[in-house]
Amino acid sequence: MCMLCVVPPGVMPDRDKLVNSALNNPHGYGFSIVIPEEKRILRERTMSADESINRFLEMRGYYMNGYAMWHARYATHGSRTVANCHPFILGDDDRTHIAHNGILPVTPHDKDDRSDTRIFAEDILPTIGGVAALDNDYTWEMLEEYTAGSKVAVLTVDPRAQHECYVLNQDLGKQDTSGVWWSNDSCYLDYGYADPRKGKGLSSWVSKNDMDFFDDKTETYQCPSCDQFMDEATLDSNDSTCFYCAFCFDCSSDYTACMCRYSSVGKDKYVAATGVTKGWSNPTWENVSWDY
Repeated sequence: MCMLCVVPPGVMPDRDKLVNSALNNPHGYGFSIVIPEEKRILRERTMSADESINRFLEMRGYYMNGYAMWHARYATHGSRTVANCHPFILGDDDRTHIAHNGILPVTPHDKDDRSDTRIFAEDILPTIGGVAALDNDYTWEMLEEYTAGSKVAVLTVDPRAQHECYVLNQDLGKQDTSGVWWSNDSCYLDYGYADPRKGKGLSSWVSKNDMDFFDDKTETYQCPSCDQFMDEATLDSNDSTCFYCAFCFDCSSDYTACMCRYSSVGKDKYVAATGVTKGWSNPTWENVSWDY
């Protein structure tokens, strides 16, 4: 799922929410802080949650005048390394940084170890005009549709941009009382996924594996919804969904709440995993109706 946190100028984020986010999204961390008076962005990335949270709060205490963002990764595409930790630089221009929560309709080449967000930041957005393109209404609408179901934050000190901070699909996240925007509810310890055995909808159930699906020692994956184990080949053959209950490993959701159905590959993935073929009434992906 990942957590993306965007902090407005003059505000400090809540440490407990950062810690909870790290516990729920344990595959790498990073932050960027705009320093407007120096016309630069400070970025640090690490695989250590404690290091990231402590450094983010320390640096935020020094630099309060600009926007900031912090990210905790739940790996779906690409290796779990610092190189795939958010935020990413836009192309080769370190004046603009990007972080993302969700999944993007990006298909890496077989030997491309980059995450979907890293490919979007390094290859896709630069080819359509970079950060300046975000000020074009048509491009903005196109990107919100392209990233449907996801949230993307962009911080920049590029003088061509009209704003310091942009958030695609901002309405999918939540703003707390201090003004900090959180991309989902994994900043709370009781955050859990829908458990089909307990009926539809979200519950407070949390995987006994601390939401880490991946077992590096045995090369198996345990579904946090039904607790079944699968090898990598089984998971891949089902498009990153559980063979037994169709839980989605890409967006960390029960099949009834899977965000992948909003992506360009969502229909094929959903049908392959569940066998449900009804409800795909609109080929343009607008106002898709669901019939259970």
